[in-house]
Amino acid sequence: MEESLVVLAMLAQIPLTDVVVFSSKIAGGFGIALGKESCVKLEKKLTTPKIDEYILGDYHKANKDDYLLYNAAQRSLDKTIDALGRKRVEENVELLKSLQQQNDEQCASKTTMPCPQPEDESLKKEHKRLAKESCYKSDFGCGHACTDEALADYAEKEWSSITSS
Repeated sequence: MEESLVVLAMLAQIPLTDVVVFSSKIAGGFGIALGKESCVKLEKKLTTPKIDEYILGDYHKANKDDYLLYNAAQRSLDKTIDALGRKRVEENVELLKSLQQQNDEQCASKTTMPCPQPEDESLKKEHKRLAKESCYKSDFGCGHACTDEALADYAEKEWSSITSS
């Protein structure tokens, strides 16, 4: 995923800080169930040999067009990376990972996720208000304000270098 985000930033000539994400959906954590306002525990991916066999067999055959599209997109991404310069893209991927880590470290304790909600009823209203401020909608875009603040200095320097070239 990082390669795609870096290529997007490079092609659009936008700062890498504009593609930094703060994940609200991490296995073992909580998320909001689609179409509901209730919290659900996000389980880690679990497969069995029988499921793996199905995915590599019947499922793959039934979705062959999707796999063709994915493979074509992957080849196109690889060609674009070669055109931009693989070394340059790889350096930017490492930089993006560093920015992601910096963002996670600075924003994890400052971002109120909608889930899990506190057990104490007296805290639920304030928690809901803080979560609504932290996220664009539901559990999407959580931490956006903190991300902007945490990476502001770097973003300003990066934007200056983009606009001066």
